Amino acid sequence: MPPPDIMTVDLSPVPVMTDPHSALRYALNQPPIVGEVIDGEVMVINLDTGVYYSVTGAGAADQHRPHGGATRREISDRVARHYGADAASVERDVDPFVTQLTDEAILRPLRDGAAAGSVDSVDEWPSVAYPGFGFERYDDMQALLVIDPVHEVGDFGWPSRSADDSENA
Repeated sequence: MPPPDIMTVDLSPVPVMTDPHSALRYALNQPPIVGEVIDGEVMVINLDTGVYYSVTGAGAADQHRPHGGATRREISDRVARHYGADAASVERDVDPFVTQLTDEAILRPLRDGAAAGSVDSVDEWPSVAYPGFGFERYDDMQALLVIDPVHEVGDFGWPSRSADDSENA
């Protein structure tokens, strides 16, 4: 028995607290979400709602990665490595960015066990200082985009509304 003035230390394993979102992989919510890169900006349209978005900065530079699925940590590590930025500050920026994209149904969490997508070279990104993650939401053209001009083209032009839609407008 140890002398009474020596403390004993409990060496049993301590449960580790983890963020349940940190291991989730996120991918584009296709098919309702479509996007296109235009001059370094990613324009994203939700075809179900007609809302469109502008993604700029590091989010636009890393826009190909979410197709195959990436965790928040993979995104932040990749962005920090490319821009030579502080990993902790990039991680702080990634969390609200991914949350916004998920809340807007642009990204969706993948099922457990989903494999990671292919990793492309970060050398393909523009070489600039870390710009942060830019995200803007626009609903000013929502009524026009919900018409689905791809399928509802009339004789008089593109897009067209059905008679029922015109009466309700």
